[in-house]
Amino acid sequence: MTRFAAAAILALGLVSLGATPGADPWKDRSRYAVQYHVDLPKLEVEGSAPVRVWVPLPAETPDQTIAAEEVDSPWPVRIVTDAYGNRMAYAEGSGAASKPFVLTVVVERGPSRGLAKSAVEAGGPDDPARYRDGARLIPLDGLIRQVAEEQSAGLEDESEKIRAFYDYVVANMTYDKSGTGWGQGNAMWACSNKRGNCTDFHSLFIGMARSQDIPARFLIGLPVPASDGGAIPGYHCWAEFWDESKGWVPVDSSEAMKRNLPDEYYGHLPNDRVEFTTGRDLVLEPAQAGDPLNYFIYPYVEIDGKPVERVPARFSFERQTPQVAG
Repeated sequence: MTRFAAAAILALGLVSLGATPGADPWKDRSRYAVQYHVDLPKLEVEGSAPVRVWVPLPAETPDQTIAAEEVDSPWPVRIVTDAYGNRMAYAEGSGAASKPFVLTVVVERGPSRGLAKSAVEAGGPDDPARYRDGARLIPLDGLIRQVAEEQSAGLEDESEKIRAFYDYVVANMTYDKSGTGWGQGNAMWACSNKRGNCTDFHSLFIGMARSQDIPARFLIGLPVPASDGGAIPGYHCWAEFWDESKGWVPVDSSEAMKRNLPDEYYGHLPNDRVEFTTGRDLVLEPAQAGDPLNYFIYPYVEIDGKPVERVPARFSFERQTPQVAG
């Protein structure tokens, strides 16, 4: 399935035009041609067993527009949307795949200040009511609530509380991917071990906020290196909290900790990422046979109704000249 204008064919050629001279990721827009490659032929499929494939697609937001999008798949593809507004490509077939699944997308991305309250519809995917409850790995009682109450003691204003939670995460968590346990977004594990990757940082922040009845949500995508192009080694995630006067406000506590820039990454994010999906414990569209997904950035595949672990995939990008003014 293809969704792009003829004028975007050059962009889909993945020809690197280089970074815009003097561009500032905190102020200007950038343009990225991203290739998302799923090695379906490497999957072990017996006979003509049914195969179902879900691949996340980049989000369309006020900060991020899709200039071109093309999918090359061994089987027919449908573009669908789940209850959180997450876009995804869905394909189903049988037997071994004849070729990889390849998504090529050109994204214009600007710095983010979140989503204005005026753009949020009651009952819609961005309704803060969807983001108040606990999740499988983000409980809102016990240690999480205790730490949140300690950090917000004496604070009445929600904005002061949320900044206190953010500051606590930045000051107490260490970006450390050694050993095991990290990377699951287990808020209790993060709170006890005080280390992990971006998933762990933001799960703790979200748990603390929600334990005090402040809506907060998890966003995930691909980080874009500062180079003109090359491989993207993995995902990056961040969070947003609900401000009653502003709407959804972004924070990136893991980058704030790594770069020692807590003020810069509070309420304002640079354009060095491509946003894909929102939420945890996700039920895809159409619904998968397996359990809800912890988060959705890597491809999800079921063979004969059973989830496949570690679906082989790789990501790359080329930086291009923005077509929209910064």
